[in-house]
This record gives sequence, structure tokens and C-alpha cells, in this order.
Amino acid sequence: MFYLLFQIIRFFFCLIDFLLVTSVTLFCAFLPRKINQRYMHKMFRLFCWSFIHLIGRRPHIHEKFIPPLPKQYIVIANHPSGYDLLIMNALFKVCPLAQSGVRDWFVIGKIAEAAGTVFVVREDKDSRSKAKEACLEAALEGKNLLIYPEGGCARELRKFKYGAFDISLQTGIPIVPVYLLYEAENAFIWGDFGLLRHLINLFQAINKHTHCFILDPIDPKNFSDVESYSSYVHSIYENLEEKYRYARRNIVPSLGDLEKKEENKEEEEEEEKTVSV
Repeated sequence: MFYLLFQIIRFFFCLIDFLLVTSVTLFCAFLPRKINQRYMHKMFRLFCWSFIHLIGRRPHIHEKFIPPLPKQYIVIANHPSGYDLLIMNALFKVCPLAQSGVRDWFVIGKIAEAAGTVFVVREDKDSRSKAKEACLEAALEGKNLLIYPEGGCARELRKFKYGAFDISLQTGIPIVPVYLLYEAENAFIWGDFGLLRHLINLFQAINKHTHCFILDPIDPKNFSDVESYSSYVHSIYENLEEKYRYARRNIVPSLGDLEKKEENKEEEEEEEKTVSV
């Protein structure tokens, strides 16, 4: 009972904090760009942290890199959930690339736009080209970038697009890979539904533990083309998926595996009888 009471009180205070932070951040988002550009990134990160606290858990950060991180970098991450947007923008001071639909999200879209988010219509070739140019321009201005190379949310790891790797090769800016893992992935994964249903799933999830693995930066000088660069980084994510996601699925053997195991056992018993005779 005391634990439930504590959770209710905690949620109440987090809700007040979220409403206050959101109100101030949204007000700042409507100010002219010349006024809010100096502090809008900080407000956006504060908004993301406040939202994370409201949902109920801080992410577990696994620093799998040798410090320090480079002064400028391009952060990439797998993208299974909309929750990724909150985590990545809370952890890193970046200029994020996001699909154009995010701009239409209530409150979040306006705040993200004011924070300098680059929006892209992924189905439109001209939009992809303009977004890439905007990201390249931001990188040349000394800003860090956040790009999801899969090109959208997906439960399973997909082939990487070349944009982030091309920008890295052109500018010489290293890529910092981040791997996101959700213990209750069925609740956190973005499915065939809208933002409201996704948010409800996040709040209702019993297990809200999120793991964020920050890996060693990758120097583009080690690669001569985007294909080999992308393939190498993708293999890192494949290994992580195999280690942390697929390993859990292999705990319970399939019926086919059990039948095969029984057949092998029978064969071994037959061999033993033959040897004994």
C-alpha cells in the first residue's frame, strides 16, 4: 500500500513538473528565432527529461566507450520506438533529423521545430536531398547531428540508409553509435497505430527499463566509401541484436528443436545398444 501511495505522489509531482516545463518551453518556442536560438536546445532537453520522468523510469546508460567523446560527432541509433526521440535528445546536445509527421504532433512538434529539428518526408526524393543538405550545413556550422539510419521506426533491425555515413565522410566527423534496448519491447515498440496509442502503451508498461549503450566513436578515415562504412556499422548493431535480443528468444526451444533432440537421443541409444552387442 505504501509503495502504491508513493507512486501516486511521485506521479503527481512529475505531472506538475512536466506541465510547468512544457508551458515554459512551448512559450519559448513561439518567440522569434533570434531570441530563443541560444537556449531552445537546453529547454528541449529539459522537456525531454521531464517527459521521461513522467513516464516513470530513467534509462540505464551503459558507457561502452573510452572517454572523452569527440568535440563534434554524428550520433546514430536504432529506432524501435517513439521513446527513442526523448532519450536521445535528452542525452545529447544535437540537431536531430526526424520524419515530417513529428512536426504535426501536439506540442512536441512545435517544440522540436523551434529546437532546430530538420524534418524530412522520407518518401519524397527532393525532401530527402534538402534534409541532407540541411544536416550537412549544420555539421559545417559545428553542430552535432542525430540521425536514425534505418529511416524510420521498426521492431527488427533494417538496412541502413547512407546519409549519415556520407556526411561523416565528407566532413571527417566521427560517428557515435548508440544501441537502444527495451526490456518490455512489446509495450515500447511503435506498431500500426498512432501517437496517442503509443503513449498509452508507454504509460501502461509494467517494465519500463530502457538500456542505452553508447559505443566507441568510429573514425571515417578508416573507410573509403559509404557502402563499406555503413556495412561495418550495421554489423555492430547485428551483433548487439544477436547478443541482447535474440538470445532471449532462444531460451525457449521450438517444437521442431525438441523433436530433433528426441530423434538424436534415440539414435544415440541405438548406437549404444549396437556397441554393447
